[in-house]
Amino acid sequence: MEMNRIHDCKTARIEKFATPDEPFHFIDSGLPYVYLVGIRYFVCECGSVVAEIPAIKQLMQLIARDIVTSPLDLAGEEIRFLRKRLGKKASEYSTYLGVAPETLSRFENGKQAISIQAQKLARLSYCVFSEDPNLAECAGTILQSILEEIKSKHKKARIVLEMDTNQEWRELKAA
Repeated sequence: MEMNRIHDCKTARIEKFATPDEPFHFIDSGLPYVYLVGIRYFVCECGSVVAEIPAIKQLMQLIARDIVTSPLDLAGEEIRFLRKRLGKKASEYSTYLGVAPETLSRFENGKQAISIQAQKLARLSYCVFSEDPNLAECAGTILQSILEEIKSKHKKARIVLEMDTNQEWRELKAA
C-alpha cells in the first residue's frame, strides 16, 4: 500500500521571470487578456502558479484606466472589473447604469448585450467615483457625448410653413 506523501509547493516550484516573449497571464484580474512583463512568478509541479506582483493597486488602476478610455465596446467582464474596483455591490452599481440588478448580472455574465448608454454610464461612473485625477478629461468627454445624445433626442425638428399663391398654407420640405 502506497503512503500518501505531503506535497510542498514551496520546495517543488520553479522560479520564472515574465518577459515580452513569455508574459505572465494575469487571470486573477478577472479579465482574459491581461498579461504582465517584468515580474517573478513560481510554477509548481502540481500546476499551481504564484506571482509576486508589486504595486497591485497601481496596476489595477492602470487596467481600469485602459478599459475606461478604450474606444471599443465594453464586455461584461470589464463592467464587473470596474464595479469591483469601485467596491460597489451589484445592486448599488446597477442604479449608476440605470438598469435593474438582474440586467447588470446578465451584462456581467455575457448573457445580454450592453447598451451604449450603459457603457457610457459605466465609464463615467468609474471616472467620477475612482477619483483618478488622470480620468478627469475622460469624464468630461463622456459627459459631453451623453449630453449631445440627450439634446439630439429631445430637439424638435423645425417646421417651416409657407403661404402659397392660393392663400393656403403648405409645409416647406427641407433642402
